[in-house]
Amino acid sequence: MRRIDELTAEINESTLQLQEIKNQMSKQFKEIWKLQCRIDTGKEYDKERYDSLMYKHKLLQMKRRQLITHINHLNKEFYEILI
Repeated sequence: MRRIDELTAEINESTLQLQEIKNQMSKQFKEIWKLQCRIDTGKEYDKERYDSLMYKHKLLQMKRRQLITHINHLNKEFYEILI
C-alpha cells in the first residue's frame, strides 16, 4: 500500500510539472507566432530573440516528452501492483 501512495504522489507531481511546461510552451508559442508573422510579412524582427525562443521551445518539448514517458512508466508500475 505504501508503494501505491508513493506512486500516486509522484504521478501527481509529474502531472503538475507537465501542466507548468504546457503553460510555458503556450506562452512561448504565442511569442514565436508573433515573430513568425513578422517574418512572413517581410517586416523586421529580432533574429536572436526568435532563435532563443525556438531553442527554449525545443528544450521544453524534450522535457515534456520525458515527463510523459516517466508518467507512463509510473502508471504501468501502479497498475501492475494493483493486479
